[in-house]
Amino acid sequence: MFGKKKVRDQEPSFQKNAEYPVPAEDDKRKIENGNKSEINIQSARLSSDAQIEGTIRFDGIMRIDGNVKGEISTKNGELVVSESGIINATITTKNAIIGGHVDGNIIATNKVVLKQKAHLIGDLQAKTLAIEEGVVFAGRCNVNP
Repeated sequence: MFGKKKVRDQEPSFQKNAEYPVPAEDDKRKIENGNKSEINIQSARLSSDAQIEGTIRFDGIMRIDGNVKGEISTKNGELVVSESGIINATITTKNAIIGGHVDGNIIATNKVVLKQKAHLIGDLQAKTLAIEEGVVFAGRCNVNP
């Protein structure tokens, strides 16, 4: 009982038979060092404590909860800016759902939705626009179906 320590096999912190997501071969990630950053991703989420300065390019869905300064660009993707998201960038996208603060121009080839607590300071160009009550929008708007 006392004196000898029992040696136990230590279990790993992960489950042996659990299924863990494997990154798709399509996910292309590129990060350049120096003053500029460029990230190419299939889909991602930027957490609320993250700050990015540079260019973000993606296909798929990108949710931003943190801070971005620079440029956000996608041809076929959808950008979601949550209520905690703060963007100081030019945005080019297919669809955008804005719930946070955006200081910059938005060019969408399809649809932009400005949620109730959204703040957009900049020009907006889209095929379709939906604005909920309570939105702050200062800029020019060009909606052309």
